[in-house]
Amino acid sequence: MRVLHFLPVYAPAWQFGGPVLSVSRLCEGLVQEGIEVRVITTNAGLPEMPAEQLGIPQMLNGVQVTYCPVDQQCGTIRSEALLDGLPEQLAWADLLHLSSIWQPLGCAVQRAAHAAGVPVVQTLRGALSPYSWRRGWWKKVPYFLLKERPLLQQAAALHCTTEQEAREIAWLRLQSPVKLLANPLELSQLFCDPALGQAWRQQRGLPKDQPLFLVAGRLHHKKGLDLLPQVLKAISHKPWQLMFIGQDDDGTGRRLRRAFSAAGLGERCHWMDALPAEELLGPYNAADWLLLPSRNENFGNVVVEALACGCGVLISDRVGVAESLDCCPGVRVVQRTKAAWIEQLFQALVSSRPGAGAEAWVKQRFSKQLIARHARELYAGLL
Repeated sequence: MRVLHFLPVYAPAWQFGGPVLSVSRLCEGLVQEGIEVRVITTNAGLPEMPAEQLGIPQMLNGVQVTYCPVDQQCGTIRSEALLDGLPEQLAWADLLHLSSIWQPLGCAVQRAAHAAGVPVVQTLRGALSPYSWRRGWWKKVPYFLLKERPLLQQAAALHCTTEQEAREIAWLRLQSPVKLLANPLELSQLFCDPALGQAWRQQRGLPKDQPLFLVAGRLHHKKGLDLLPQVLKAISHKPWQLMFIGQDDDGTGRRLRRAFSAAGLGERCHWMDALPAEELLGPYNAADWLLLPSRNENFGNVVVEALACGCGVLISDRVGVAESLDCCPGVRVVQRTKAAWIEQLFQALVSSRPGAGAEAWVKQRFSKQLIARHARELYAGLL
């Protein structure tokens, strides 16, 4: 089986968020399952990549990746070089799997695949969620009707990562079958180690005997983090610390700093730039609770990663993976209201490391190897 993956951006362009990480892990897992995989992508977000490496297949963690030069590094991602090389790639492939909603380059890739008779699997990754539609709907509606919908109707399958995401697209009445496949996670490098967590706290001058809340991932309006200054103010008479790890995508980080300072909580908040996934082992083990009050989240990689390290998770009911964690230790799913979060935070303060029993549970369900096997079965069913 020969599978061609397309994503406008690819590892190590981690600044583009979860899809880059999820797709690269899936491709690595598929190779380990014995599937022939090629990735075609661009050097968007990787301006320092040497010119002699562009357009030439190279191996990255066992996966053959071809980075094609973008026409320009800023603005909409376009690549004439990628389109020029596409016929040869499609002649090789049995199936095309891509994630490119709202990307014009993705439309061109899909049209070429359909013309070549190659089945297409499109991963949605929350791009058609209610939250997404509310952001620039006046541009998205005509674009979707003219560009995206006709292609989605021709897809061999639409890939959703959770039941929540599948329900969110039902109103669009797309005729292509919907297939569920969770995000693959590299959990072999994550484990519960309280001693490591204490050492990490000590290195950063954090009290070893105070509850530590953690926010990991990009700081963006979608994550609903503006709720935190309000609810944490209500428990300010209790000892706690809050660590943010992630880049400021849209000014959310800047606004959060002002809000916490205005609430008199600035000294309790600590800020770090985004870390590679393998460097999150320390903070996951140091924290008692991961906080994710998202307005909408099609999956939520950091939730599973934190649980694999024994960190409890307090998340909104709009985080897609929540339904899959129904019986997992250390998980609290809360409606995104001020009252509900204040109540849960009070309870969280008396629960130290509540996810200690979750490591084995999540590793049995979300490992890269397991999800890759499920993907192989999905592909085989379509072919």
